[in-house]
Amino acid sequence: MYSDKLFRITPFITLYSLTHLAVDAACAFLLLGVLELNDHIIVSMILYNVIAFVLQAPFGFFIDKALNPKLSAILGLVFIAVSYLFWNKIFAALIIAGIGNALFHVGGGSLVLSLKNKKATFSGIYVAPGGLGLALGTYLTVSHLNINLMFFPLAMIILAFILYFVETPGFNRKNEREHIAGYGIYLLAIIMIPIAIRSLIGLSIEFPWKENQFLFLLLVTAIAFGKAFGGILADKYGLMKIGVGGLLVSLPLLTFFSSMPVLGILGVLVLNFTMPVTLIAILSVVPKHKGLSFGLASAALFIGSLPTIIGKDLWLKNDWTVFFLILSASVILFAGLWFINSYKTKD
Repeated sequence: MYSDKLFRITPFITLYSLTHLAVDAACAFLLLGVLELNDHIIVSMILYNVIAFVLQAPFGFFIDKALNPKLSAILGLVFIAVSYLFWNKIFAALIIAGIGNALFHVGGGSLVLSLKNKKATFSGIYVAPGGLGLALGTYLTVSHLNINLMFFPLAMIILAFILYFVETPGFNRKNEREHIAGYGIYLLAIIMIPIAIRSLIGLSIEFPWKENQFLFLLLVTAIAFGKAFGGILADKYGLMKIGVGGLLVSLPLLTFFSSMPVLGILGVLVLNFTMPVTLIAILSVVPKHKGLSFGLASAALFIGSLPTIIGKDLWLKNDWTVFFLILSASVILFAGLWFINSYKTKD
């Protein structure tokens, strides 16, 4: 029986969202505060991100076919806890933590996308705390707080036990069928392009004021709220209006006014409206594959982050390059959503 009662969904989505924050904080703290990456930093970051993001797609496909998504999320927490035991073996720790990160994200994401109603709302809420977790984990590496090496592993184990005992809303997959089957692969690729561009812009754009800790905190918070509000608004007004509209509003703000804190933060907030929109767009193409949908979105994020990871993002420091990229993302997302909507109408 499919349960979408709020009193069951609220503790579920709250728990998984907060656990998402803890997972990203634990991984950031491991990479930046525990492991001595030194000369291996670029190779290490590429290796970790390939495993943590790209592997979500095959893991998600496996979850859709055989693996319980709740078990995947729990195993992810266990893997991250175990990775801390290899603090003096860099690549072993990176591989184990990356696998754990991927298993948790796609397991939790699959469960969230399986909820009957308000898919964009709940997926936005689930994903939103990730950036806050990364910021928290990074802050703890440079703060004067003396964080014990076992703090995050113990937190992961405790959260794993909580996830095991907390009931998840029931769902089924009856009456779900694939739309636009003949064009599915091409359409998925089209929807992934705006995701990659959002990742590229978000990581590379310069905000000269973000050295101010208060403004940086507002920036990180805006990223989180953008994803959450984007989902809420998309469920209310539609994917097209919020996804494409968010990109178009962010276009002048991030291109010409990023040096102004208020307008730059507003631009980042509306840019992130697209996260739940593109995720639900992918799901609408392959509705039987919740895990794969979440995994493909994460793989696109990695593709967009690659120029920044390898230090080849100097070309993005040009305002007109940013303008062209966001405009292109708007046009491509519009085309993809129009194609999905038109074929659903015919179906």
